[in-house]
Amino acid sequence: MPPPDTIYIPGQTGPPPRTGNYYIDSVVQSHWKEKDSHLYQAAKVGEGGSLSVGEIFWMLLFGFVLIAMNTGLGRFPELIRKRKREKAARKLIEAFGLKYHNWLFAYNPYYKSLSEENRLRFLQRTIAFANAKEFRFHYLNAEEYIPILISGAAVQLTFGLHNYMLNHFPTIHIVRKEYVRQADDETYYGHVSRSDIYISWNHFLAGYHDYEDSVNVGLHEMAHALQFDAYLGFEDSRDRNFKERLNDFSAEGRPIFRAMREGMSHVLDDYAMTNFDEFWAVSVETFFENPGGFKERLPVLYQEMCELLNQDPLLLHKVIDPDLL
Repeated sequence: MPPPDTIYIPGQTGPPPRTGNYYIDSVVQSHWKEKDSHLYQAAKVGEGGSLSVGEIFWMLLFGFVLIAMNTGLGRFPELIRKRKREKAARKLIEAFGLKYHNWLFAYNPYYKSLSEENRLRFLQRTIAFANAKEFRFHYLNAEEYIPILISGAAVQLTFGLHNYMLNHFPTIHIVRKEYVRQADDETYYGHVSRSDIYISWNHFLAGYHDYEDSVNVGLHEMAHALQFDAYLGFEDSRDRNFKERLNDFSAEGRPIFRAMREGMSHVLDDYAMTNFDEFWAVSVETFFENPGGFKERLPVLYQEMCELLNQDPLLLHKVIDPDLL
């Protein structure tokens, strides 16, 4: 059984010394204090008197901005950033595409199974994801291939979605091996805090080395991050129904989760019985590493997962509805 993790563990303290393009810590902290939350104070409206023309103008402008954000106009800056990321990714593919391809082909069986066309899209997304994140290394030397492989795990999970960036998480921490948090004195292979993702590199590699045991810390932590991002992150218009589909998965999965805890035999790892968040993350691991067994034993839940992620690992082309990309 893998060690515990949670999507509600506090983040780290201030940034460690910078070396090259990545942050590197000489010592792994055994306890990370939660970052101070941002506090917002609303301005008080003056009592009495009528509004001036200027005040009315700014109120109307503020209302227009809110409407624009809800109708899609507010997503225009994100579209611009998306175009820039894609352009930068294409340039990097031209320069380093073969090297990145070789890394993913050697380490990621999902990527290896893709068609040539889908590999190109996977590469573009992986590079865009890696360029948008800050990778901090703890007790581990910074290596160029590590962010590519970590990013590949995120892209694998979101390959059927339009919004694949997990924008709510700007920082990913790579720890050399399992670590102990002083807060609960438990050993972790990875966890997701309110703002950062933490992954044990040794266990990440082990997860992709044995791709049939339904234990994969990369997919597991990215599943937690995706769940968190769905409820707190930027909502893309093409993935507008993602939260509804996540709720559908929950409605189908909770009775199975309860039955498992009462002794029902199951195809999922026992760690899924810890709580429902872990049930979701373990379901993701099994979905990719044992899709045949998952579909045979839990066909309705498997279908919910396919609809949620808009992909089926058993299909050669993976993506179910390309129009949603």
